[in-house]
Formats: sequence, C-alpha cells, structure tokens
Amino acid sequence: MEKVRVLLMSKVPEKWEYFEKNLSDLYEFIHSKPSGNINLFNITLVATDEIDTVKEIFKKGWPPVVFFGERDDFSTEIKVRKLGASEYFSVPFDKNLLLFRLKNVVDMSRFVVWTRMIRREMVNLQEDMALTMAQTVESRDENTGGHIMRTQMFIGTLGEEFVNSGTITRDQLNFIVRAAPLHDIGKIGVPDSILLKPGPLNSEERDIMKAHVEKGAGLINKMRKKFESHAYLPYAYDIALYHHEWFDGSSGYPRQKKGTDIPFWARLMAVVDVFDALVSDRVYRKGMPRDVALDIIFEGEGTQFDPEVLKAFDDCKDFMIG
Repeated sequence: MEKVRVLLMSKVPEKWEYFEKNLSDLYEFIHSKPSGNINLFNITLVATDEIDTVKEIFKKGWPPVVFFGERDDFSTEIKVRKLGASEYFSVPFDKNLLLFRLKNVVDMSRFVVWTRMIRREMVNLQEDMALTMAQTVESRDENTGGHIMRTQMFIGTLGEEFVNSGTITRDQLNFIVRAAPLHDIGKIGVPDSILLKPGPLNSEERDIMKAHVEKGAGLINKMRKKFESHAYLPYAYDIALYHHEWFDGSSGYPRQKKGTDIPFWARLMAVVDVFDALVSDRVYRKGMPRDVALDIIFEGEGTQFDPEVLKAFDDCKDFMIG
C-alpha cells in the first residue's frame, strides 16, 4: 500500500526526528521550512508547529493541517482550530493515540478528495450536457457550423485584453469563455422554417427570431436553479439575454438597455457574435470579406458597440482567425 505523504513544517526540523524514527513504515515524511513557496503536490497532510503555516495552508484550501503545541496550551489550540487546523497534538504525546488520531485525519482527507472528485465529475457532466444542447441547436443549420466554438475562442481573445488591463479577473474570463457557447441556446425554440429561411424574414418572423434571447435566458435560469454551484451560469444568462442590445439604446433587443446597463460580458459577445456572423456563410448569404466585415463593425462604434470594447477588439482582431 502506498505510504501517506506528510509535509513536516517547522523552523526547527530536528523536532521531527521522532516521526522518521518511529513512523516511517506508515508515512513518507517530507521536510520544509515555513518561509518560501510551499510545494503541496501529492501531499496528504501537513504537520506544523507554526501558526502562520496553518493560515497559509488554509488559504489554499488543501491539504488538512495538524498542529503540534504545548500540553494544556488551550489558547493556542483554540486559535489554530479556528484558523482551520484539523487536529491539535500536545507534546509529548502517546504514540498509539497519535497514530489513531492521524489515521482519522487521513481517512477524512481521502473522503474529501473522493467527494470533490465526484462533484467535479458531476459539474463537468452537467456543463457538457449544456454544451451538447447548444451544439445540437447549431447543427440544425449546417451553414452556421462552428459558430459557437469560434465565438468562444474570439471572446477569450478579446477578454484577455481586459484581463491585462485589470478590468476583469482571470476567473471572470474563465466563466465568460465557458458561458459563451450558450449565447444562442434559445434558438432551440425557433422553427426550422424561420431559422433556415433562405430569404429575408418578415415582421412576424423577426419577432419570433428575436424571442430566442429571452427563451435562452429562461433555459439558463432553469439550469441555475438546478445547478447553483455552476458559477459560469450567471454570465451565460447575461450573455444570452443581452448580446443583441445596442450600446446607445437606439435599437437592439429585448430590453433596449444601453451603455454600462448592458452587462460587460454581453458587450463583448455582441462584437464577436456579429463579427463571426459577417465573415461566415449563412443560409441567406455568403460570408463577406474580412476587411468589409471589420469596416461594418467599426462603423458601429458608439451606436451598436461599446467603444472601449471596439478599441480592444482592434488591438487583437488579427488573432481572430476562424
């Protein structure tokens, strides 16, 4: 059976001599001083006598920490337990009791790893199901094949500009990129006679097509209620509902929002969605040359599109190749 890897952290490494002499048949011990970068790769448990180490490991969220302190030092024990320590051991200690309590912590840590893995697999499965639904909607029209993947790539490239400027965080961009494929999921409710019509839509048909944003937001809202832990779904909701709004509020749908009332990630999607639609073949027209599409995009500055987003788009447009 593979040994449990325990990271021993102290400013006085010789304090751990007992462990290596008496417990090395059960545990693999690794030494580290509290200062500097802490390598937690493949570590099951951290043992320390430094309060700051408990704080640092708890910030990382893993692995569990056991603390070694003085007997009857209740104030320290209370403090480290409040900081997140899983156990407090008094020095000197009884070997058998130590082994028993360490085993309990290790068993609990393995259980936590297992439950986290199961939860991660469930989250991945649920996200894959949503993506499959979006791809199914897209597959109804062979002329739009690859649109959701291209717009996902484009919004990632565009969003990177705003991570670099500090406008959004790396985590937010990750959520935006994961949310992007669901932007047109509401088209699942648009009849083929409209979605695949080779000519212009009449007024009634346009209204039905426009309704896809609210239908998509409604579907995503149902997902949010079922999968509350999916942090990307609020971004998906905003993008699905608002990516056809115009920045100046003069047109667009469904709410005629304008300016910064339109969620930022929807303003990003508005640009990349139109860009990909212009350069790609559609059932009612052929894709236009890239230069022509870019001219149309930049003509919409301040009216259809956010000027700040267009400025960033101009800086990274050469990297957007479908």
